[in-house]
Amino acid sequence: MDVIEKLTKAKVLLIIHQPFYASLVLPLPIVADASVETAYTDGTKIGYNPSFLDELSTEEVAGLLAHEVMHIAQLHHLRMKDRDADRWNEACDYAINPLLLQSGLRLPPDPLVDKRYNNMAAEQIYTLLPPPPPNQQRATGMGEIRPPSAAEEPGQQEDRIKQAVAQAMLAQRLKGKVPEHLNRLVQELLRPKVNWREALARYLTELTRNDYSWKRPSPRYLYLKVFLPVLESLSTGKLILIVDTSGSIDDEILRQFAGELQQICDTFSIGVQVLYVDCIFQGMQEIEPGDTIRLEAQGGGGTDFRPGFLFIEEQDLQPRAVLYLTDGICDLFPEEPDYPVLWVQFGDFLFEPPFGDRLRIA
Repeated sequence: MDVIEKLTKAKVLLIIHQPFYASLVLPLPIVADASVETAYTDGTKIGYNPSFLDELSTEEVAGLLAHEVMHIAQLHHLRMKDRDADRWNEACDYAINPLLLQSGLRLPPDPLVDKRYNNMAAEQIYTLLPPPPPNQQRATGMGEIRPPSAAEEPGQQEDRIKQAVAQAMLAQRLKGKVPEHLNRLVQELLRPKVNWREALARYLTELTRNDYSWKRPSPRYLYLKVFLPVLESLSTGKLILIVDTSGSIDDEILRQFAGELQQICDTFSIGVQVLYVDCIFQGMQEIEPGDTIRLEAQGGGGTDFRPGFLFIEEQDLQPRAVLYLTDGICDLFPEEPDYPVLWVQFGDFLFEPPFGDRLRIA
């Protein structure tokens, strides 16, 4: 059986048994490319080495096609950013291969599967992967994740892929019951995201507004034995921004967040103390009202949420509130402080802090 015939039969297998994956595979160009060792995708097509496919069974080719479109469905080519390509590819394989096996697909020999990484996002697996043994390269898995095609804006490509995933889910529902792991994956991808800029503005507006308080009565009318609330000004003091500098934060996130924070600080004439923390306290930056906010990350090690809060306590900083900018990939938390905390999370890791509010950046 030649490779083209094998590809055709693999597509038929997907149409009959795996309509979700078939719906994603069928519209894509599938091109022969002898320069690649196994296969690849860049989000717009699937490339393959004919010699590699020649060694696979039809069922394994179907699994390979599903593997490549699962990378696309999970936006792995868009989420890679400036990460090491080989390590990112390995992490993404560990993230999706268990899901493909749960779907009943047969993958090419020796797929990357490790139960330690089950139910983890690729970003989390990436941080946990050990370095390869000396003089050895990382495991190549069954294909490459290449950067997105420059012919389409990333936002447009993401919207197109999400629409394709929604259509694929409909095809699966027409076939019958949707497996729970697929339903969970698609809901996570398609769930509506809040406008984090507006949400951040509302949160900080609430913190910085003037308000009346009954904690201490207005002294103006005490002689008349009339107890009225006093207007308390919250326009003094500073916010503290803790920036997770563990290596997963990039300059674009910092620029976006600094721009939104600048507008709030200018509006309410408040200063900000920025603490840079990875697994240890790395440094502090003072930003006074009217200053231009430029966030310059210091660090690059592991992640520990405790050092920043410990520094605040030791220095008796008494913040009005703490904003913690992080990807959330850590489970080391301090005891709950007596001031408001807003965790501003970027990335797709499932993050549920034991205290404070959480705002996810899309």
